[in-house]
Amino acid sequence: MARSPIPTAEGVVAPAEVTETSTLLPTAIRDRLRSVTATNAQVRRHEVTGLSLMTASALGFSLMSLFVKLSGERFPTMEIVFSRSILHFFLALAWCWSLGKSALGPRHHRGWLLLRGASGTLGLACFFYGLTHLPLADATVLFFTSPVFTAIFAHYALNETFTSLDKAASALCMVGIVLVAKPSFLFGIGHIYDDLMLGRLVASVMTVMGAILGAISYVIVRKVGTEVHFTTHIVYFGGLSALFSGSSMVLGAGFVWPTTWQEWGTLALVGVCSFFGQACLSKGLQMCRAGPATLMRNLDVVFAFAFGIFLFGEIPDLLSITGAALVLVCTVGMGLNKWLR
Repeated sequence: MARSPIPTAEGVVAPAEVTETSTLLPTAIRDRLRSVTATNAQVRRHEVTGLSLMTASALGFSLMSLFVKLSGERFPTMEIVFSRSILHFFLALAWCWSLGKSALGPRHHRGWLLLRGASGTLGLACFFYGLTHLPLADATVLFFTSPVFTAIFAHYALNETFTSLDKAASALCMVGIVLVAKPSFLFGIGHIYDDLMLGRLVASVMTVMGAILGAISYVIVRKVGTEVHFTTHIVYFGGLSALFSGSSMVLGAGFVWPTTWQEWGTLALVGVCSFFGQACLSKGLQMCRAGPATLMRNLDVVFAFAFGIFLFGEIPDLLSITGAALVLVCTVGMGLNKWLR
């Protein structure tokens, strides 16, 4: 018996042309499916690259903290800030030049850029002080509360949403801060890191102040938006930090001249690792979604605990571990909540 022609969306196909290996989908649909599959694979590769950059960023900032702590054994805080800032400033200038971007930014945003640079400068100085007076992991955890303060400030300054879940996470994060700081008037215990005049509590307060000032600078970055290239922010931050820390050294904050290549290298690596972390962070945020990026950003704390334990013998106690867990859970929860919304 003769077989009838087979109708398809592409026309009538003779029976002889249809075999067991022939596709029943029209060519246009097949091409569309291949295109979608290729696009999805490209998106996945893009996001994996972004997450890898976020991991590298966390490692870069953790290495910066490590070299700050090593430098703090010999050099004053402001000298470490200066070495980091001057390298940032010139590297950012070179980056702006290579990209053809304005180092000064749009004229109507320069006031905000100066304020962003000033708040970032003071926040950096507070953080570096905490790094040189507290265990590495504790200082990192306290500074890592910055996203919580950013959410609070953005709610009032930029009318961003701040849900009941955000409020509960913020309150728990404050509990985590107390557990990490372990003020003696609450816990009645001493600490081997106490200084004769400025003890652990003051160093903890300084570190949290650094987180608050850092949050202010992040809110300003959000306010000016994409009209200002991220390298311009780094130029202002690095320039004002160098000016502030350099002036502080002249006015008596202290200066110790490096005497060995190791000391020169340690100071230089503070700036290099920080710039590497900043570059990976900026590019990574452009390539992956906010939720996964938040998870990768938390690796800062993991690296800090590892460096503290294996390089400095800083074994965290149960209170520090509990406080760190609260801070991590709260910051990740707030980030994922915003992402899912």
